[in-house]
Parts: sequence; C-alpha cells; structure tokens
Amino acid sequence: MAGNPRILVVDQDFESRAELQKGLVRSRFIVVGGVGYGAEALSLAAELRPQVILVGVEEPMARALQTIESLTELLPDSPIIAYSRLTDAESARRAVLAGARDYLTRPLKIEDVIRAVEMALSQQERRRAIRSGEPMPYARTGGMIITVFGAKGGIGKTTICTNLATALVGLNAGSVVIVDVDTVFGDAAMVLDVPVESSLVDVTSRIDELDRETISRYLVRHSSGVRILPAPFEPTDWRNISPESLDKTLSLLAQTHDFVIIDSPATFTDLVAVALEKASVVLLVTSLDITSIKDTTTALKLLRNGNMSADKIKLTVNHATGANSVNEDDIRKVLHQEVFWSIPHDLEVSACLQRGMPVVIDKPASRVSQSIVDLAAQLAGMDAVPVEGNGRAYGNYSNDASASILRKLLRR
Repeated sequence: MAGNPRILVVDQDFESRAELQKGLVRSRFIVVGGVGYGAEALSLAAELRPQVILVGVEEPMARALQTIESLTELLPDSPIIAYSRLTDAESARRAVLAGARDYLTRPLKIEDVIRAVEMALSQQERRRAIRSGEPMPYARTGGMIITVFGAKGGIGKTTICTNLATALVGLNAGSVVIVDVDTVFGDAAMVLDVPVESSLVDVTSRIDELDRETISRYLVRHSSGVRILPAPFEPTDWRNISPESLDKTLSLLAQTHDFVIIDSPATFTDLVAVALEKASVVLLVTSLDITSIKDTTTALKLLRNGNMSADKIKLTVNHATGANSVNEDDIRKVLHQEVFWSIPHDLEVSACLQRGMPVVIDKPASRVSQSIVDLAAQLAGMDAVPVEGNGRAYGNYSNDASASILRKLLRR
C-alpha cells in the first residue's frame, strides 16, 4: 500500500467514531476527520476528498444508507467500507447495494480494518487503470511469483519456502511449485526428501522446446502436492543457466501454477536479479542476529537503488534461535522498514527437517506452523481462523472472512 491513505470516518456515535479514529492513527493512517451522517458528512467529504470512507451502520439503517448513497455519488473514486454490529446477511446486502465496497462486523479488529482498506484501494486502482487503459504495475497474467531472499545464509529461507508452499496447498489456495535457484546450497528437494532425476538446468537448456504440458515432466512431486524444480546437481552446472532462460522458465511455470516460490541464495547474481524482478512479492528474510541485520541493511539499499517498489518488499523476521540480541523494534529503526511478518522460534522445526517433513504437516498445532499458515493465507488473500485443538492448521482456513461477510454475499 503506497503512502498512508487519507480516511474519513462517518459515524453518528461520537464514542464509536473516536475509538476507530484512534486505532487508525496508531496504525499510521491519516484520519482527515470524523463526522456524523447527512449534509455534514457530504460537505466535509467534498472539502477533504478522502481516499477511503468508513461508515458506521446501525439500526435504524435508513439515514446511514442514504449517506452512503450520497457519498458514492459525490466521490465515486473513494471506496466506502461499512461497519456494523448487525451481522445478518440482509443488513450487509443493503449496505452493499447502497454503495459500500465491504462490510465489517463489530467489534472491529484493527487488522481487519487495515486489510479491508488495502483491498479497497487495490481494487480501486485496478478499476482506474482499466478505465484509462494503463497497464497495472506488477499485474498478474499468471500465477503469483514469490521470491524468498535473504542477504545471509543459514537464516531459514529454504525452510520458509518449503513450509509456505505446503501451507498454500493445504489451504486449497491453488497449485504450487518451488524453483530452487540457490546456487550455493540448493537443498529444497533434500529438505522435502524427494527423489531427484532432473533439475533446473535440464529445463532451461530446453526451455524453447517446452510448453505447459511438457515442462511438468521435469517437476518432482512431494506427497503434500507441492511440485519442485530442483537445483542442478553439480555446482558447475549453474554456468549453463542464462538469465534469459530462467526468465522464460519462470514465466512458463507461472502459466501453469497459481504460486511459484523461488528459493534464492544469499547473494546478488544475474539469476537472482531475474528472480527479484519477476517476483510479485519479495519476502526479504532476516534473523535477529547483528550480522544478518547488517547484511539486510545492504540488501535493502541495493533493492531500493534498483528502483524496486517498496510495496513489493516484505520484510520477514525469522526467529531462527531462541536467543536474540535485538528485537523487532530495533530492526524497524535500523532498516527503516516495517516488519511484514514474524516467524517464531520453535525447536520442532529442526526435528521435522531431520524427518524430511514440513513442520506445517508434522506439527500443525505448533506456533511456527500457525505463523507460516497465517503467512500463506495473507499472501493468498484468504482470511484466517485460529487453530483449535490439534487439528490440521490449514484445515481451518477459508475464503470466507468471519469479520467480512461481503464475500459470502457476492457468491450467492
């Protein structure tokens, strides 16, 4: 989400309005004002031109719905998000028909509000680009490419790749392939304990001959459903892979898979440059040790100097050990980058690695499994329901948000 969105809160209940405004300000949104319904809301909206408008809707609904209709006519490019204690589908339907883009139920969780605002702005930007005929930046013409990158080895990139891929499949988010571009170690296939008969070099050497069907012959399938394109067997084989052939390979895989996850080495090479450029999202991984943070500082400078969009870079902290000399607040200050995700330390990870089994399958109720499944849900645009008991972590996720029932209505 570029910049800090300017938000107007419209709610007849002053206390409710003030509470929401405080939560938005703490989350670094710009709250341009708070106001009640009717003419007051319209005049303030016309003056301030907010990017997003949040409207409280309670019984009796008539005045709130009239305000939503009028605001929609006044500012058609400013999405409106309604929120209410009314949880029935009919109330949500009426708000949507009046012009609301989303409908959140109270009590509000600030993370649900943030997600709704980001989604509304993203949808609005797509509509604007379509109307103007402009190409969307990072528009997906195929599957989402997620490059997992870190400036230091031994910080858990491969573990994140393999477990994230497994979680996405478990969530029924779509088909997933891991492409191992780690020129130093290349352990993705070994971590998942799958036999390897061909590798990335076999595909890139024949990429001009391959199509959507024939490329699948070079992929090895894990029992979870994840497919892997392993790294070359010999270190010298990397010389035979050109940036152009890797680019074509990733494009072809993105045409046949919903998610392409790239495991990259802790170095900048021509192949890594392709992996970063092709990515829809870059998970920039760091641990909390001093050397990792120092190397990540350098990596961020290089990425920013390369004109990579700040929205594309998602700083991910992996608590690789139980002892850390710094905390996440320190990281924010040093790197000038917000932490997108934090993966907790868990001894179960090492044990599962020895068994060749992703922790999200072997220990689904563990803290680290829950965190990775939450990350997968976030990247897939799905809404998470906390794990209960010892059931499969990713078995409790769906596309239906408990805090937003708009998606349920749209499928009727």
